[in-house]
Amino acid sequence: MNHQNYQKQNNPPGFQIDEARIGKILSGDIAEMNKYAEELASHFVGKKNIEGKKDGESLSTSQIRTVFTEIQRMKQYDQNKIQLLRPKLAYAAGRHKGKVKDFRDLLEVLFKKVNRDNFENFKNFVEAIVAYHKFYGGK
Repeated sequence: MNHQNYQKQNNPPGFQIDEARIGKILSGDIAEMNKYAEELASHFVGKKNIEGKKDGESLSTSQIRTVFTEIQRMKQYDQNKIQLLRPKLAYAAGRHKGKVKDFRDLLEVLFKKVNRDNFENFKNFVEAIVAYHKFYGGK
């Protein structure tokens, strides 16, 4: 099963990872990075119901903090360190499901596309997602 079929099978309607946009972002399109990071962060925080409560499956900052911190600590591209993040994400997604799984699926796509040349853009994109996540009320 290829990645796109996996993605269609395992992502709920409404959440699709746009690999073309990711390509632009990793190539250095900062405006696209900000726009897509904000859209993703809004999705990860979750919608509010009539009473103003979140839908219960939002992504919390603590759930992504370990992975985000590891990425920020990397001074340069290191394929081995990136590969070691995959089990941490899988563990978090297995425990929490919902938007955590969506975040994991996004990072899986990013991990496959990141290299020495676009590593700083990768880091900036992940940082932007976390920043917008906090802006939209991520706890």
